[in-house]
Amino acid sequence: MLDFKIVGPLSSQVISTLIIVFVLSVIFIIVGLKVSKLKPTDTPKGLVLVVVMFVEMVKNLIGEHLEGKKLQLFGPYLLSILVFLMFANTIALFGLRAPLSNAGIAFSFSLMTLFILRFTDLKYKGPVKKIKNIVVGHVWWMFPIMIPINLIGEVSSPLTMGIRLFGNMVSGAVISAMVYAVLNAFMGIFAGVFLHAVFDIFFGVVQAFVFFMLSMVNISMAADAS
Repeated sequence: MLDFKIVGPLSSQVISTLIIVFVLSVIFIIVGLKVSKLKPTDTPKGLVLVVVMFVEMVKNLIGEHLEGKKLQLFGPYLLSILVFLMFANTIALFGLRAPLSNAGIAFSFSLMTLFILRFTDLKYKGPVKKIKNIVVGHVWWMFPIMIPINLIGEVSSPLTMGIRLFGNMVSGAVISAMVYAVLNAFMGIFAGVFLHAVFDIFFGVVQAFVFFMLSMVNISMAADAS
């Protein structure tokens, strides 16, 4: 007999996600309070300096694709997903399960991206132009064929971004585990631990940056009213 539960125990990936969100929230609040107390003549130090330099670097990168009010609107979102994914993809170093090894969490990023892109379309292109692009497209007499193709295209990009996150994290975990096992058997535990850390940091940061760049480019294209 099937046992359906409305409320069940949280998975280890969801627990890791909640821990990351809590830790990042505390860090951001502390840094924000320290920054708000700085005077124009003061020089940031320590953690505040690192955060300020990182935010400025990401801001300049986003500014190459989104300017003015678009940067103010989408910049915080893009920065947030970049920081979260960097921590989520490297959290295994602290003994926690990587959140994105859970397909549901990975696909939640697809849903967020889908919502952001459609919101951007409607805001900068308007519903009439958006519907016209889906129904008519560039060749009006091909609309019976283009409508389903355009509708698939509306969801395919965000969906593949979530699949990419999940697939890359799972495949990276499998490969690093295999390499770790081989090195642990032939070269000792320390070599395996070192390479395991390299795999987690390198691949985790790269995957976070790839998702960040894809989101930024897609938002930039959606915000183009032409």
